[in-house]
Amino acid sequence: MILFRQRLIMASIVFTIPVLSIFLASHAFALTVGEITKGFSCTCNCNMLVSACEGSMECSAAKQITNKVAQMVDEGQSKDAIMRYFVETNGERILAAPTKRGFNLTAWILPFLAILLGGGGLYVFLNRCMSSKKSAPAGHNFANGIQTPSQKHLDQFEKELNAFDR
Repeated sequence: MILFRQRLIMASIVFTIPVLSIFLASHAFALTVGEITKGFSCTCNCNMLVSACEGSMECSAAKQITNKVAQMVDEGQSKDAIMRYFVETNGERILAAPTKRGFNLTAWILPFLAILLGGGGLYVFLNRCMSSKKSAPAGHNFANGIQTPSQKHLDQFEKELNAFDR
């Protein structure tokens, strides 16, 4: 009886995994209009994504873009082909994010480079401040900011004080 249950469980696992993987794969590769339009900026100069512009106000430009994308999806075109079509007709300004090629690569790299350089500069600066604190002159108390004078300075002070009294 136990052997039968184990075989039944194993058979159900063997049959359900392929069915689930086919279902999930078809769902993952399904191309939706919203998925594509979230990568486009509206051409009505509102500086919003097409999906946001169409949802927040009556925008004929956003509606035209959405309808064209829906038509191209229905024709079975890929996401790359649709994106390429819109870039060719409207230029790269329609893209919500710059492409990661050519000069636009600077827009992707520069912020991270600035953070790294700023962090490195801050590290070097703080390191130098801490090392100069360690090599402070003898007799200086950093805890309360009091510096005890050396005998050389006391002698100089006495000499100047005596010269002042005359």
